Amino acid sequence: MTNKPKKPEIICIKSSDVVIDSEKEKQIVIGQIRKTVGLKGWLRVSLMTDFPDRFEPGEELCLKKQNGQLESVIVSDWKPHFTENTVDILLEDIDDCDTAANYVNRLVVISKDEREILDSEDEFYPDELEDFQVLSPEGEFCGKVIRMEVDAPCPYLVVSTKEFGEVYIPFLHKFLGNINKNNKTLKLVESISFHIPIE
Repeated sequence: MTNKPKKPEIICIKSSDVVIDSEKEKQIVIGQIRKTVGLKGWLRVSLMTDFPDRFEPGEELCLKKQNGQLESVIVSDWKPHFTENTVDILLEDIDDCDTAANYVNRLVVISKDEREILDSEDEFYPDELEDFQVLSPEGEFCGKVIRMEVDAPCPYLVVSTKEFGEVYIPFLHKFLGNINKNNKTLKLVESISFHIPIE
C-alpha cells in the first residue's frame, strides 16, 4: 500500500502578474524599472513574476509609459541582483545613464495570452479566481470572489456576501475545498460565518 503525498498547506499562487487595463485586452505587469545603475545605462528592475528568464539577453520586452503608450525594447545583457526579486538589465542602443533614466518607472508588461501555463491544479494566478462563485460546504451559493490579496504574510480571498458584506478567507487548503476552474466555483470547508471575526 502506497501513501498518498500530503497536500501542501498553502495553495500555490504564482506571484506573476498584476492585471491592468481594459477587460478587452488585459495586460499583465511582470516588472517595473526602478532606477538606473552606474554610468553605462544599466537599469534595475523589480520582478513581479516567477519567470525571471523573461529578462534574459535577447528577450523582447514591452514597456508601458505613464501615458499608456507601449514601447518594444531588446535586452542586451543582464545580471542577477543579491535580492531575489530584482535583476539589472541593459537594453540595446542604451549605453549611458542619461538615456537610461528615461525608462525609470516604466512597467514591463505582457499580454494575458503570453502568460505561462501553470502545471498544477493547485496553482493560480492572483486574478484567476475573480468572479468565482463561493459555495458553502453543502454546495449552496454564499458569495462571489472580488479579488485575491497576495501582498500579505498569508494570502487571502476577499469575498462579497449579501449577509456579511466583505469576508476575508485565508487561501489555505484547510479552509478551501474543491476549486473548479471550469465551473468557476470554490467550495468552502466551513460555512462563510466561520470567517467572520468575533467581536
